[in-house]
Amino acid sequence: PPKSLANGREPTPSAFAESHRKGKGMAELNAGWKRSFDVYDRIDKLGIDLMSKGEVLPAPKGRRICNLTFTPSGLLFTSGTGAGRGAVTNDDGDVEAGYEAGREAGIRHLRALHWGLDPEGTLNDIWYFVKCIGMVNSAGGGAFSKSPRVVDGYTKLFHDVFGGPLSEFAEDGMDSSLSGWHARSAVAGFDLPGHVLIEPEMIVQVDPALALKIIAGRGPQI
Repeated sequence: PPKSLANGREPTPSAFAESHRKGKGMAELNAGWKRSFDVYDRIDKLGIDLMSKGEVLPAPKGRRICNLTFTPSGLLFTSGTGAGRGAVTNDDGDVEAGYEAGREAGIRHLRALHWGLDPEGTLNDIWYFVKCIGMVNSAGGGAFSKSPRVVDGYTKLFHDVFGGPLSEFAEDGMDSSLSGWHARSAVAGFDLPGHVLIEPEMIVQVDPALALKIIAGRGPQI
């Protein structure tokens, strides 16, 4: 099966995603933020492996923090996830390595979102992305000035999958949806735990009805 279907479950839309497609779930949004495509089709085209639930979301025993927190409003908060090693300098090679680490961090969050919504929902139930905070490991004192480029690796992943101006599927800077577009802060000038290169976090808006169902059935944290 395609890599994103490694769990053996067809990526058929949930009831929530079906109402999305019929214009109910996202009826209050501007048409530019509604999606006419299945995000799993894009994931397959991009060659992203969503792995298995056990690999991505281990049991909570002994863990200091959770991966995701759902709220009744449908706002979903991810914990920061690190990728890459070392500090970034203004050297072009360093910056591009940081960009790739940012993309890897984005894939890790994509996996967590996919499995965190499962089995009640799917990634198609994400309405839009709210805000990213991207923290980059670098020298302080204003010596490093390219944190936005590093965090672009993370940002672009969500444009690619959910739609946005930087997407692989955009034409002349416009995609068929803007639901992967988001507000962002890209900050640098400090070390990060584990000396990781980048640690981003994301706030996501999902269908509130789905969030309430997950909270009632499994609790707000995963």
